[in-house]
Amino acid sequence: MAVRNWYAKWWVITIVVVVLLATGWLWARARRGIEVLVDEAAFQNAPVASDSAEFTIVTYNVQARPLFDDSRHKFNFISPLLNRFDICAFQECFKDHPRLWAAAEHPVKIYHAALKHPFEVATSGLSILGNYPLREVDGIHFEDEGDGQNWPASKGVLMAGFDVHGMPVDVYTTHIAAGKKPATMRAKFAQGDDIIRFIGEKSPADHSVILLGDFNMRPSRGPEDLEKNKDNPKVTGFDRLVEILGLRDASDEINGPTGTEIDRILFRPGKGHVMRPLSWQHDDPAFYDPAGNPLSDHEPVFVRFQLAKE
Repeated sequence: MAVRNWYAKWWVITIVVVVLLATGWLWARARRGIEVLVDEAAFQNAPVASDSAEFTIVTYNVQARPLFDDSRHKFNFISPLLNRFDICAFQECFKDHPRLWAAAEHPVKIYHAALKHPFEVATSGLSILGNYPLREVDGIHFEDEGDGQNWPASKGVLMAGFDVHGMPVDVYTTHIAAGKKPATMRAKFAQGDDIIRFIGEKSPADHSVILLGDFNMRPSRGPEDLEKNKDNPKVTGFDRLVEILGLRDASDEINGPTGTEIDRILFRPGKGHVMRPLSWQHDDPAFYDPAGNPLSDHEPVFVRFQLAKE
């Protein structure tokens, strides 16, 4: 009888220990925060402040889902290409971000590793690289996640504040909920509101702002399209976001208001500054593997900006 009681206690103790270890692991996993790597030595001979600057930026949904995608294959090709750009913003990098960074020479590397709660499967998948001194880093998770297909990921916004030749530029990258179910359509609007609040809190009027990423939304195109989609959050939510934040669309300024792609680069100059896109491009032959397959199911979008003091 005593032996049986001892075994019973042993099993109870084992279960308690396993539960405590699992709880600790989940808690630690959720507390990872934002990973920031900065090579300070790279800025020792940084250019002095100036009245104008040009820089390039890319947004790219790299399609690296936790279980389905071969990140080793695609990131080995993508990583060296990143040195073409002064600032890089990524979405859907749910795994293997060190490999994505491996050949990138940017002194600043940031990954939003925080989970919204311990039971999330994946991070936000957001990352930013930069060639400029870093002033600030922050990030949020969206309150409304949408329907079940969006639940595994801790989607939100990642912010990096850079000093571009003495001019403050706040870069925000995001990945808004995907899908057409009612819960997700509601979430698109709500997530836009989260972005509006976050940028309003972080970026004062004298900071230039770039908001870029996979919006899973699009702008309206003329009165007829707006009327047709007046109850469609995929369109009205995007228009509201742009209007309230006073943003301009780099694609529209170069190509006219025609495109309906969901990967976009939006911007506004800070007070006392002038900002304009000099060029816009999507897709590129370099972003295909030797067999001719695209490295992601999204095309990269890149813009060259000019920023100047008034």
